[in-house]
Amino acid sequence: MSDTANLTQRLLADEPAFASSGEFGRHVAQGRGTGPQVLIGDLSQIGLIQGRGDPPLDHRLAHLASAGDFLLVRATDPAFEAYLQQYRGINGLTVLAADPTDERAVATQARTIPYLRDPLVEAARAHAGLTLTSYLTTGTIWHLAQVIGEAAGCTVHVNGPVPQISARANDKLWFARIARDVIDDKAVPPTMSAYGPEAAAALALHLGRTGAQVVVKVPDSAGSAGNIRLDATLLAHQTVQSLQSLLLDRLHARGWNDRYPILVGVWDRDVISSPSVQLWIPQTKSGPPVAQGVFEQTVFGTEAAFVGAVRCGLPQSLQVRLIDQAIRIGGVLQALGYYGKCSLDAVICARGTVHWIECNARWGGVSLPLQILHDIAPDHTFDGVVVIQQMIKSHRISTSAAVRVLEPLLHRRRSGEVPLQGAVILSPPASKQGISANLLVFAPSQRAAEQISQDALDRLSR
Repeated sequence: MSDTANLTQRLLADEPAFASSGEFGRHVAQGRGTGPQVLIGDLSQIGLIQGRGDPPLDHRLAHLASAGDFLLVRATDPAFEAYLQQYRGINGLTVLAADPTDERAVATQARTIPYLRDPLVEAARAHAGLTLTSYLTTGTIWHLAQVIGEAAGCTVHVNGPVPQISARANDKLWFARIARDVIDDKAVPPTMSAYGPEAAAALALHLGRTGAQVVVKVPDSAGSAGNIRLDATLLAHQTVQSLQSLLLDRLHARGWNDRYPILVGVWDRDVISSPSVQLWIPQTKSGPPVAQGVFEQTVFGTEAAFVGAVRCGLPQSLQVRLIDQAIRIGGVLQALGYYGKCSLDAVICARGTVHWIECNARWGGVSLPLQILHDIAPDHTFDGVVVIQQMIKSHRISTSAAVRVLEPLLHRRRSGEVPLQGAVILSPPASKQGISANLLVFAPSQRAAEQISQDALDRLSR
């Protein structure tokens, strides 16, 4: 038996819940089935994002829709729906908006509120099936499938992983252990678990004495929302008690709910690149994980917030190494029940060291644009790709106004024509903080894509 098979067997023995899809009853199955899709882009079940609806990124999954599909969102944007029809050729999409006064997950609302649930049950009954595709696949999504399937008397498919592996793969501490077991002990930077505030402070001070930059992370958060950097200057003047108080203040300010363990680790200093390997992990019966590309992330600020991505420019030998390791890790995830899109983030240090940082076990800021590109031109590879996801600190702008100012750059779907270049608006731009620029830009060359991207940002900033 291989090392990977031994590891998988041990993990399954330790956590039988990895094989948990059967608990949702005979009307629920994993994969794609008959009937329309229900697309759920709700981000609220990611750690530290509960209750956030700004900017409205939950509209992004609408780009996966076909005629007859449903989109569940927290609030509708008719102008964005018109953009999808006129430019993306997405017609016949039914948009259902959740109760704006209800902070529960959209899938929970759809399970309990008749005006959301009943159209889904009727569609499942009429088509003898339905498929739920969610930004993040949790037990909440599987429970919604169970309710719809039982009410309609047919099989409802969940187009994503079983709940336990979804939760584990998105946990930075669990992922670090898997990366070490699959690759070696040096596959991740020094990473430790803290089960209380005093332990977290003590670990941070211990790492700080070695001269390392220290980071404290909420393990299930995303987009750097739970990252707290602690530099050596700050740590030099702290005691365990004072640092414990500082950490609690900063974590609580970000919405953390005192859930342990939290991650305490080393933040690599000499990072020269932040690549991300985009994986498609099919069901086991359909073959091994497939790498769909390597991208370099654009990050901003001390917490390294994701603000975009471009095609990777690292040497081919290093990209091959990244892909090989990512597929090996993906193989373990697959054996534990993971199915769907997934991206593994790493950093490359100055001496060529590869450190794996986290797994984004969900539809992400790059995997969704890649799927859109495939839908636009299935048999064509664009050498130039830029993904933009950043806030522009200026006036607010409506979707219709954004479409007007970006119109010369926008891709418009035309039957039988392979586009040379264009921009796609991924989500509505309106935000309380200014303009949310969330775009996909593609072109024959990276330079051309970057020029279009800068033009788009300039137009939105005027």
